[in-house]
Amino acid sequence: MAMLGVRLSSMPLAAYGYTSYRYRGIYGWVMIGAKDVDDALREASRSVDVVVRDRLEVWDGSKYIPVGEG
Repeated sequence: MAMLGVRLSSMPLAAYGYTSYRYRGIYGWVMIGAKDVDDALREASRSVDVVVRDRLEVWDGSKYIPVGEG
């Protein structure tokens, strides 16, 4: 069944046991499943040259929110 009008980048995509994160890259969102923020940043660095914490968002159960300075 197609979900018309819903972008995959607006949904949680992490496998069971991981938290869904997304990182704003130069060509769009990099979707990440990670254990914590540091793990997500490490995974983002596999897809982009320079990783900036301000571009990382985490799924809060209903939407993606910025991880903040934490």
